[in-house]
Amino acid sequence: MQTAASSSDARKRKIGLELEFTGLSESDAAQVFASATAGRAERTEERSWTCETDDFGTCRFFLDTAFDNEISEIGGMAERLMRQVIPVELTTEPFDPTNLPRFDQAIAELRHAGATGSRHGLLLGFGLHLNVDAASEDAEYLSRILTSYALLEAWFRQAAPIDISRRVLPFVTPCPDHFVDTMAMLDIASMDDLISIYLNHVPSRNFGLDLLPILAGHEPHRIEDAVHGEKVKPRPAFHFRLPDCRIDEPDWSVMEAYDQWSMVEAVAADASLLGQLRTARTNWAQRPPLSRPPWFSVVEEVLSQPDRQANA
Repeated sequence: MQTAASSSDARKRKIGLELEFTGLSESDAAQVFASATAGRAERTEERSWTCETDDFGTCRFFLDTAFDNEISEIGGMAERLMRQVIPVELTTEPFDPTNLPRFDQAIAELRHAGATGSRHGLLLGFGLHLNVDAASEDAEYLSRILTSYALLEAWFRQAAPIDISRRVLPFVTPCPDHFVDTMAMLDIASMDDLISIYLNHVPSRNFGLDLLPILAGHEPHRIEDAVHGEKVKPRPAFHFRLPDCRIDEPDWSVMEAYDQWSMVEAVAADASLLGQLRTARTNWAQRPPLSRPPWFSVVEEVLSQPDRQANA
């Protein structure tokens, strides 16, 4: 099974990251990151810093802007209390995925300095997002990627259970069964059909794989109307939302997320394997609900076939 990372076009594609954490102020985080990357940190606004790096471009560190006005008004002790649950966000420019191990090394320095993630407290619903350049904006290619993710998502979630805070808070909703079933059954060849199916089943930014930025590049007004005016910036990149950020755990790595994404692309590129999963899903959906095994176990069975293991 050839992964996307090993294909010739993938070497030219870039990835951008978004991480949320607390335990450090945006200024401290930017300066620690600058030290770890031989970068240059600079304050740009009251609660916003940048760090110029060679490996990851211009990185931004800022307090969640949704709470900016409230923090400006309260100040003092109340602000310090709010900062315990309001995340600092780290965003990178798109960079070469081969630099991901160095990014892991840099965020290890944030951890050593006191950065904490989503398992540190019940209400700390922090996430990690990957923005991966799309190899194509062809409807058939996008449909294969979306189908692959929809079929694999339950298996991913079983392998890495979501932190309780991400279950309680309204982040990263799983693909609904009716959407997974639809993607398993249909061959989508046109962008109009893809947009119609997507908006009919998952018209929100809060799903694990968000295609709205790509689709907005084709039908901006249609997308804007479907999400009721929610801001969707068009860009030719997959927005892959991981349900938690465990920056304070020594064995956690952003490479885990990238490996998941690489598997989505690998399955999408393997017509035989994708076909087996689609058939398995259709057969599973036709069984009475009480007689079905968990879908993730069916995925595990397909992926564990001896011939599949031999070719992996």
